Amino acid sequence: MSDYQYVNPDPLHVVHIITGLGQGGAETVLHRLLTADIQSDRHCVISLGGEGVFGPRLREAGIAVYALNIKSPIGAAKGLWRLHRLLRHLRPDVVQTWMYHADLFGGVVARLAGVKAVAWGIRNSGADLHKTSRSAKALAWLCARVSRLVPAVIVACAENAAQRHQKWGYRADRMLVIPNGYDLTRWQPDLAARAAVRNEWGWTGDESVIGSVARWNPLKDHANLLAAFALSAQHDPALRCVLIGPDMDASNTELMTLITRHGVVDKVKLLGRREDVPRLMNGLDVHVLSSLAEGFPNVVAEAMASGVACVVTDVGDAARIVGDTGWVAAPQNPLALSQALDQAAAHLGTEDMEQRLRAGRERVGKLFSLEAMVNAYHVVWRRLAADYPAANRATPRPSYAHDGQAGVGRAPRLLFVVNNPAFFLSHRLPLALGAQEAGFDVHVATMAGASVPEILSHGLVHHIVPMSRSGKNPVEEVQSIYAIWKLLRRVRPDVMHAVTIKPVLYGGIAARLAGVPAYIAAISGLGFVFSKRDGGFDFLRSAATVLYRLALGHPNSRVIFQNANDRDVLQDAKVVRAGQVVLIRGSGVDLDAFQATPEPEGPPVAIMAARLLQDKGVMEFVEAARLTAGHASGLRWLLVGSPDPGNPASISQGEFDRWSKEGVVECLGERSDIAALYQRSHIAVLPSYREGLPKSLVEAAACGRAVVTTDVPGCRDAIEPGVSGLLVPAHNARALADAVVSLASDDALRRRMGEAGRLLAEQEFDIHKIVQKHVDLYLQLSRPA
Repeated sequence: MSDYQYVNPDPLHVVHIITGLGQGGAETVLHRLLTADIQSDRHCVISLGGEGVFGPRLREAGIAVYALNIKSPIGAAKGLWRLHRLLRHLRPDVVQTWMYHADLFGGVVARLAGVKAVAWGIRNSGADLHKTSRSAKALAWLCARVSRLVPAVIVACAENAAQRHQKWGYRADRMLVIPNGYDLTRWQPDLAARAAVRNEWGWTGDESVIGSVARWNPLKDHANLLAAFALSAQHDPALRCVLIGPDMDASNTELMTLITRHGVVDKVKLLGRREDVPRLMNGLDVHVLSSLAEGFPNVVAEAMASGVACVVTDVGDAARIVGDTGWVAAPQNPLALSQALDQAAAHLGTEDMEQRLRAGRERVGKLFSLEAMVNAYHVVWRRLAADYPAANRATPRPSYAHDGQAGVGRAPRLLFVVNNPAFFLSHRLPLALGAQEAGFDVHVATMAGASVPEILSHGLVHHIVPMSRSGKNPVEEVQSIYAIWKLLRRVRPDVMHAVTIKPVLYGGIAARLAGVPAYIAAISGLGFVFSKRDGGFDFLRSAATVLYRLALGHPNSRVIFQNANDRDVLQDAKVVRAGQVVLIRGSGVDLDAFQATPEPEGPPVAIMAARLLQDKGVMEFVEAARLTAGHASGLRWLLVGSPDPGNPASISQGEFDRWSKEGVVECLGERSDIAALYQRSHIAVLPSYREGLPKSLVEAAACGRAVVTTDVPGCRDAIEPGVSGLLVPAHNARALADAVVSLASDDALRRRMGEAGRLLAEQEFDIHKIVQKHVDLYLQLSRPA
């Protein structure tokens, strides 16, 4: 039982201001958000226009709706004055605006009415803004200019939209992304519906059916879709196409001209606007998004949730939505789209396709569920209401009771500072949840990114801090330190925990300047600067040492090392004091999620799961695969990961594509099913040049897999050499190949090592033990001296 118990505050009163309530994506999401079963706040909606389609629906759900019916400049003046009076009367805790007109006019009027807790809502990518009217362009320009004054938070529906608006001048440090959420009880696989729909269409044989749910609009690029379909249908006569959406019917002469020109009249079925799209979606084998511009295309997530394969053009957040579960093609390129269609069609009915479909639905449930969206908005509104309390209510901060006692006070506040939100989720989320359970008010500061909504969904308070990845611009680096210092002065944490190199260095300096009571630095690897083997004076190493001394000089601090070598390096350099040092081996592993299973039948499989960086040894991995090509065992090499253009050590996309075509390694790209991949493999490989303590090897050991890794700091600490795995020299592809072949050829040795690896994981790397060590440290440092 934790020392502190969370007590929920009263529901918030949130007023939503939207441009209109007609049929559209923003309106649909607003309705979905406010009528969700788990919605706990009180809401009302103000439309600058009329009630449209969704006004009556919202009223039926018990939500008050006010329509200002603004239609002219004179009407605008009257309507905005009425809006001001409404807000003064309603006295909301938070005002959430939707779309440009509501952002600008609704946001300004809300501030004039005394509401500081204003959240803007960006609902499109902005990619097609150049095709719109001058007034729309002027509106977006104005919004960018006043984004520093009006909103406290700017919520974008897509990462692509956030990035584009930031380039226009929208304030980056107030921007976060909350993807649209979907009710998985409405969008789900339904075999009975599939059979009925296919029967209605008259296709009950071996036809492969692709389809698209989209209105007739140049941005949806149906010309691209039909051209690609015609190409694919030439060598697959059983291919069929269904088009669903407004104006997708025979009365659309432009559409019929396209279909006739491509000679596919007998292969295309037009259904027009339909209200039963979730049912119809089940009739498709593959859903195709052919657009030339998008923000966050809802239909892709809806298709994935329905268990339908997806082919998308690389626009907006479409590629991010499908991840590694679908196929991505360049926009406005029928040949590329046709090739992606062919690949998807070739996988129909295979085990790989079944795995993709399951992973797709799980991905939507994890990242884009209705619950995740509702929770993310709730946390944002709660934070706004706490930072900018309405005059008519007390600050709605959570309270905590200690050990059931009557005394109530502020919980100790813990702030994580990590550069990458995805890294926080993969490596530090269990620590944050453990601290939260122990009674800490947990905050997380990272760069902006697609993973931020998932952080919010766990009830953690999130802050965006600007941090460049390259570190080549001194001005930007100083700005990062200043931004962290400002955040610390505002949040005032009792304990700050910095993770990865930049947060440790910049955060440590900022923590000393801001007077943070306690500071923890996690050294998860000293990086390439300390792994260089050249002798003599090293300017970079000397400069890094000076920065570490400044950052780690906090009088009440601890420095967590994952291996003894990194500890000794910084102790010998007199960077850390003996009393500061804490040795915790790695980030831990969930032994329930990563379970030991018997090795699969068939040829041995060697797998490397890592960021595709040169200093991870990916070049040696590929070369070792080449050296063992044609081995009698049938040895296969799997590479999991993708290039990282933002990292100077990354391989190029061209290299990755060449490896894929060469076929000597099977390039799987980014995958989320890492445990399953280890369980379907035999040997885990990581030929890195230096690590803290690599999580991938710990996860492989938990799955009962033998390991081949390099004899360098961090890697050798993740195994028992000769017992749970083999060590080879770094930068040596031949030695790596020989070690992997030796395990591939000796089933008994490989299995013994796998069993020893599982035992090591249970004894040393159990996530519960790792979390408890960190929580004990937080409690120790947060207590008054």
